[in-house]
Amino acid sequence: MATVAEALQVAVDHHRADRLDQAGEIYRRILAVDARNGQALHLLGLVERRLGNGERAIELIAQAAGILPHVAEIPANLGNAYRAAGRIDEAAAAYRRSIAVQPDLSGGYYNQGVLLCGQGGPRAQAEAIVALRRTCILVPDNPDVHHDLAIAHKQAVRLDEAIVGQQRALALRPDFAAAWMTLGNALTEFGDIDRALAAYARSLRVQWSSGDVHYNYGNVLYAAGRLEAAAVHYRHAIDGGLAAALVREAAVFIDLGRDAEAEASLRAALSVPGGDVPTAIDMLAALFIRQGRLDEARHFFSTFRHPYSNPPTIFAAECLTALAETYLAEGRDADALALLNRVNSHGSRYFTVKSVASLRRTLAGMSLELKRPVNPAPGRPRVGSSSLATHGRFAHNVFEYMLVRLYAETYGLTVETPDWVGGYYFEVNDPAPSGPLRPRFFPRRIVNELIERPSDTPLIDCDILSPLGPYRYPERHRARIQSWFRPRPVWTPWIAPAVERLRAMGNTVVALHIRRGDFVLFRYTITETDWYVDWLRTIWDGLDKPVLYIASDDPAIVADFAAFNPLTLADVAEPWAGLEYLQDFHVLANADILGVSAQSGFSRLAALLNTRARLFVEPEAEAGRVQPYSPWTPDDVPGGVPDGVA
Repeated sequence: MATVAEALQVAVDHHRADRLDQAGEIYRRILAVDARNGQALHLLGLVERRLGNGERAIELIAQAAGILPHVAEIPANLGNAYRAAGRIDEAAAAYRRSIAVQPDLSGGYYNQGVLLCGQGGPRAQAEAIVALRRTCILVPDNPDVHHDLAIAHKQAVRLDEAIVGQQRALALRPDFAAAWMTLGNALTEFGDIDRALAAYARSLRVQWSSGDVHYNYGNVLYAAGRLEAAAVHYRHAIDGGLAAALVREAAVFIDLGRDAEAEASLRAALSVPGGDVPTAIDMLAALFIRQGRLDEARHFFSTFRHPYSNPPTIFAAECLTALAETYLAEGRDADALALLNRVNSHGSRYFTVKSVASLRRTLAGMSLELKRPVNPAPGRPRVGSSSLATHGRFAHNVFEYMLVRLYAETYGLTVETPDWVGGYYFEVNDPAPSGPLRPRFFPRRIVNELIERPSDTPLIDCDILSPLGPYRYPERHRARIQSWFRPRPVWTPWIAPAVERLRAMGNTVVALHIRRGDFVLFRYTITETDWYVDWLRTIWDGLDKPVLYIASDDPAIVADFAAFNPLTLADVAEPWAGLEYLQDFHVLANADILGVSAQSGFSRLAALLNTRARLFVEPEAEAGRVQPYSPWTPDDVPGGVPDGVA
C-alpha cells in the first residue's frame, strides 16, 4: 500500500500533467485518511479553482494556510483565489501574509501591487506603489514590473515618475507595445503631445492590430486637435473589437459638425456588446435636444432595451435621465423631477439634471427664473468647459470651474459655461456658449502650469474638457475664489435656517462630514467614525457650548456619536427636496470647527470656502486618527499634486 507521501507525489504528477480529475481524486482520498494534510488541502484547492469552483477553492486553501502558516505559497494562492472571486480586501490581506512569511519573495509584492493597482481603487494607490517599488528592487530587470509600477504612478497623478517608469520598461524590452502605449498616455496628460504621438506610433509598429493602441492614439490626436486623424484611429479601434471607441468617434463627428455620422456611431454603441452605453445615452440625448427632436427622443429612450444586458432595462436610470432632459429643455421642471424621483443613481448627468430641475422648480415657486447673460465681448478670446455638466457631481464641477476661471482670469479670457449646478447655486454669471470651441482633451496639468507660470502663448478659444481642478490652492487665490462661490441670496430661505438653528443651540458649531455610499462602491478611503469620536473626546470639554452636526449619506453612523448629542439636517431644518446636500454643504462651509471626510472633494471644498472656522481637521487613514490641516497652502510652498479627492 502506498504511503501518503507517495500518493501525494502521484497526485502532483497528475496535477502537473493537467490531469485534474485524477489529481483531485487522489487528494480527496488522502484527506479522507488525513483531514489536516495541509499540502493536500492546498493542492486540492488549486484543482477546484482550475475547475471553476472558486468558493470551494477558497475554503480549502484557507484551511491549508491555517495548518501550514509558514509556507508563503499558500497565502499567495489564497490571495489569487480571493482576487478571482472579486474579494479585494481579503486578497490583499492574504498577499500581506505571504509577504510576512517570506519578505524576499518578489511574487508576493508583485501580486499585491498588481491587485491594488488594478482593483484596489483610490484608497489603495499608495500601498500599490510601495509593493511594486519593492518588487522592482527584488527583480530590477523585469520590464513588466516597471510597466505596472508606472501605471500605478499615473493613477496617482505622478506623471514624471510614470514616464520614467515606462522608459525603464522599454529600455529592458524595446518592443513592449503596452509600455509604448501607456508612455503615450502619460505624455499626453503631461502635455508633451509630440512625444506622445511618437510613442503611440512606435506602439502601433509593434502591434498594429491592437484596438487599445488605436483608441489611445486617437485620444492624443484628439488632444492635438487633429480630429480627422483621430476619427481614423477610433475606427481602427472599433474594427479591432473595441466597441468603447464608438462614443469617442461620435465625439469627433460632433466636433466636426457631422451630426448624422455621430448619431450612427452612438446608435451602434447602444446595439453592440461592449459599447459605452451610459455615455452613448448622454450624448445621444444631447444631440436629439440640440436638434429639437424631443418627441423622437422620448420615444427612443422610453422604449430602449439593451440587447446584451440581463435584464435589458439595466440602463433605466440613464434613460430616465435622458427623458428628463427633454422636459427640462421645455421648462417642464416638475415633469423632469417626477421621472428622476423614480430612481436613485450615482450618474453625473443624473445629478446635474435633477439638481438643476430642483433649483429651477424652487425659483418657479417664487415666480423667478435664472436668465443667462450673453457674451458681453464677442470678439474677445474665450474658454469653456462643456464637461461641467457631464462629469462628476457638485464638488467635482466646482473644482473644474475653479481651475478654468483661474486660467481665464490669468489671460483675460471670457468664460462660457453650460447650465450646471454651481452656475445656479453660486453668484457666478457666465455667458452661455456662444459658438463651438476647439476641444482640449487631458488639459489638467497644462492649465495648472499656465496658471503657475504664465506664458505668452496660452491656450485660447478652446473647450477644456474635464480639467478636474487645481493641483494646489495657494493663499494668494483665497479671497478671489471665495468671492466667486457665494450662494445666491435667493437661496437663503432654504440654506440659512440650519445654521441659524445650530447657532441658537450653542456657541461652537462642530461639523463633521462622513462619506460612505459611492465611496464604498468605488473603493475610496473610508473615514472611520472611531477616529472622530476619539478626537472629539479630547477637545469637547474645552469648547464653548459646542453643538455637533453630522453630514453623512449613511444615517446609521450618527449613533456612533451619541455621547455628543449629534444633530443632522432633519433636526434643524426642513429638508430642501432633492437639494439636501446643499443644506449640508452650507453648514460645513459656515462651521466653527470642520472635520472633512477622507478623499472627499465635497467637504474639502466646504473647507476652502469656509471663512469662519478656526480649526480644520482631516483623517490620517494610515495612523487611524484625525489631524489638523490647512485647506490653503502658503504661497511659497512648491507646487505638487495633492492626495486624490472625489
